[in-house]
Amino acid sequence: MIRKVLTVVGIFYFKGNKMKLERLFEVKESKLFTVAGEAVSVVEKAFVVKWSDVEGNPEEYNEDFLAKLRDDLKTLEAKKEFVFIEPVFDKNAGYEQFTAAMKHCARRIKDCVSVIGFAIPSEILANKAFYIDELSAKHAQYCFFCKEDAGADIARY
Repeated sequence: MIRKVLTVVGIFYFKGNKMKLERLFEVKESKLFTVAGEAVSVVEKAFVVKWSDVEGNPEEYNEDFLAKLRDDLKTLEAKKEFVFIEPVFDKNAGYEQFTAAMKHCARRIKDCVSVIGFAIPSEILANKAFYIDELSAKHAQYCFFCKEDAGADIARY
């Protein structure tokens, strides 16, 4: 059984005991649109999150930082404002560790309707499919963004 619950800015649905968010945005030809087809500017939509703030040592996550991030995103949600997370690749480690940290971040902010999706840093662009697959596994509503041309299904900013 699927139950839908209307919120201030989006729709949560429950499939079994798992909460999901319906997609509010989509990407076409590297541009962001609402699901109703209205073009959306991505100017000033990036919400910068440093990898080093999310994860100190490998797999040691800063839960205090992530709780504050969630609070900040919930404040934006109450104002009906939308952003995408722009991770800063500021550590000397591989794309797998970075992706795991951003996946953990996504889990901590999973109920934030204000989050459109995540940006793909240039440092992991060669492994974008892995990054997108990992973050999309439980967050199918996310759109992805990149400063470089990364394909028609990724919004350019």
